[in-house]
Amino acid sequence: MKNIKTIDDLIRCYKTLPGIGSKTAERLAYATLQLSKEERDDFISSFIKCNDEVKICDKCGFFYEGECPICNDPKREHSSVMIVSSSKDVLTIDNTEEYNGLYFILKGTISPLKNITAQDIGLDKLEKYITQNNCREIILALPTNIEGETTSLYITNMFKDSSLNISRLASGIPLGTNLEYIDNMTISRSIKDRIFIKGVKDE
Repeated sequence: MKNIKTIDDLIRCYKTLPGIGSKTAERLAYATLQLSKEERDDFISSFIKCNDEVKICDKCGFFYEGECPICNDPKREHSSVMIVSSSKDVLTIDNTEEYNGLYFILKGTISPLKNITAQDIGLDKLEKYITQNNCREIILALPTNIEGETTSLYITNMFKDSSLNISRLASGIPLGTNLEYIDNMTISRSIKDRIFIKGVKDE
């Protein structure tokens, strides 16, 4: 027996979300239908409000309601810009209160296998953003997978002839984790980016 077409349409919509496959999309669609009418109405109302009221900043790429809290915050330090792959990453980093500079939010990461190019993720706007804000440092805070590394390398090559400082977030072994549970790439990065307690690391 086939699904009702409207249910198939709902499943197709759920499948467009990252990390959602066919089975999960089908499960979500039927779970949505099993909500009470009040719950479904609330779900739909929230979605419509997001669609109507939440915007994407033309300058930095952050989601906002009213005015962009990054570009319109006079207390932010303009000397550095941290590059992330989603608006969610901004909230995660900003909540640490360890960084108070600018952000530039990409629409994901470069992926040759998926035909996702630098222009597709918004990198064509980055140079203009840096120039307008007189930034002196780029901080790369991208995923530590192949796509993230590819994107980081692309950005580094973009500004290789500029006077900008380019850094990336340190990555390595999480606190409280045994080495036997860590993948080889993480261990390799930890060795390469190790912190010297005494003496100076050879360049």
